[in-house]
Amino acid sequence: MLPKRYLLLGFGLSGCVDQISADLPAPPKVLVVNSILTPDSVVRVQVSRVASAVDTSARALAAAEVRLLAPGQPAEVLRNQGRGLYASVRRPADGGVYTVRVQAPGYPTAQATDTLPVRVPIREAWYSFPTGTDRNNEPLGTLVVRFDDPAATRNYYELVAYQEQATPSRVIRSQDYELDVRGNAALAAEGDAEFMPATLVFSDQLFNGQAFELRATFKAQGYGSGGTVNGQPVPPRVLGSVRVVLRTVSRAYYQYRKSWTRHLYNQGTHGPNGNLAQLLFLGDPTRMYSNVEPGYGVVVGHAQEDRVVPLR
Repeated sequence: MLPKRYLLLGFGLSGCVDQISADLPAPPKVLVVNSILTPDSVVRVQVSRVASAVDTSARALAAAEVRLLAPGQPAEVLRNQGRGLYASVRRPADGGVYTVRVQAPGYPTAQATDTLPVRVPIREAWYSFPTGTDRNNEPLGTLVVRFDDPAATRNYYELVAYQEQATPSRVIRSQDYELDVRGNAALAAEGDAEFMPATLVFSDQLFNGQAFELRATFKAQGYGSGGTVNGQPVPPRVLGSVRVVLRTVSRAYYQYRKSWTRHLYNQGTHGPNGNLAQLLFLGDPTRMYSNVEPGYGVVVGHAQEDRVVPLR
């Protein structure tokens, strides 16, 4: 009898679907170009097209010509790797100005230019664990990162922290920590906290040319609960190592990430930080930042330092 009940339920649900006709405007016939420039890798560019919600054909464009241009260097035609992906032979250099120009049959030529910033190194970084507990009595740690901000230019940064644990077969990387930086004026001025950002993106507006310290609370993705060994108490400890990534990013990258944070939050339960409570505050779509003209997407740069931080 149970299978029959399921069958009746299925028939009932099918009656809730109704088809309607809609006169949808044609999407703009422009290219979508995306690339993140970094000195650690060759340039990779993804090229696609704008498509309507009812268009089921492929969006990636495999017949484009993508050129990388830099002052004082010959233009490089990127290799077509299929499925709308194109790659250069050379790597971009810190401080270089790069233009990605894309041509495809039937579309206007699209291009974007950005400067790859010079990496600002981490001067000192460490973490302590445990330094407190959350409302569920789970142990929390504290991460400290220090660096010296160059005074000559306006600088922009992104900070990410995560956990890494080696196994006999592979290295397991955790999700990025949700870093609590309440009390930090520079981060508070960004106005991102209410949007639950996946990473910390900020400018040096409040500390230009000064030494900067970021102190954040984090919840470990995996930890040993501690106990006693030979009669001696052993505190809880983070499993594996803690890593921190400090990215020096371009202004275009900064603007892109700021718009992406707000867009992701407005999707409700979509995204790594989504929860059901967000359904109450589901927002309208936000306009994503783009520096591609004409078209959509971003060509932005960053240089980073990724290091293991010691326990202190």
